[in-house]
Amino acid sequence: MPEPKWSDRTDGQSRMLTEAALLLVEARQRAVELVRESGAELREEERDFIGDLCTAHRDSPAPPHRCFCPRYRGSGGNDKCRTMFPDPHAGGWGGDQLVRCGHLKTAHGV
Repeated sequence: MPEPKWSDRTDGQSRMLTEAALLLVEARQRAVELVRESGAELREEERDFIGDLCTAHRDSPAPPHRCFCPRYRGSGGNDKCRTMFPDPHAGGWGGDQLVRCGHLKTAHGV
């Protein structure tokens, strides 16, 4: 049986999937904030679970919003993140619009 394509989804399905994805991102961002506030050092398995999602802001596409990048991909230092991800503000999740994170490693994770 062939894999269903995103274009086979109804508008309602696309909206609901986008809403579900945003809820997950918001929950992960709140988890990162709580860990940062606690000052606790995470073990490797805890970092793998919580992740190192980006907490920087994006101005484009408008409106300004938090970056939805799930994981830093780069070599650190001044190397900007190369992760491509669907940003709902750019038509992602319900469509196929991908954007590049472009933030430094310091903007990611805990």
